[in-house]
Amino acid sequence: MKTKTISRMVKGVLATSLATAVAFGVRQESLAASPQNQENVVKPQAGVITPQSIVSKTKSVTFKAGGTYQTLSITGTFETQYSDIYERQMFAGIKSITSKVTTGGSWKQTGYEVRLIDGGRTYVIIVSGYFTIAGVTYTVTESVEFYCNADGSIS
Repeated sequence: MKTKTISRMVKGVLATSLATAVAFGVRQESLAASPQNQENVVKPQAGVITPQSIVSKTKSVTFKAGGTYQTLSITGTFETQYSDIYERQMFAGIKSITSKVTTGGSWKQTGYEVRLIDGGRTYVIIVSGYFTIAGVTYTVTESVEFYCNADGSIS
């Protein structure tokens, strides 16, 4: 009885290993790689889409405060995940959203809202905060869009 149970367990482990290998794109001939045939060992290649990655991107928007134009830079750090269904990288989450004014005055981000649109390929980020220049404080709300390209890069 022990032999049958162990045999079933081994078969189950092998089946799970094979399914995992197939899911990650390991070729069948690579599964039988032997020390004499090392060229069949799967090695990572440059430019291959990763199953999951963290990517940051900064976009800028201009707003008017006190008669002058200011530039607000918004940086998003995103998690992307490969979709077998769409055969491309898609957004999987947001790690952080930060912002700063690069043209003078002082900026304090008070919050942000996110909207995932376009089937998981685009985030609309709405940043709000206070901008102070020459002793006057303005309430600012601006938005930008971040697009996840098929290879996981963000534009």
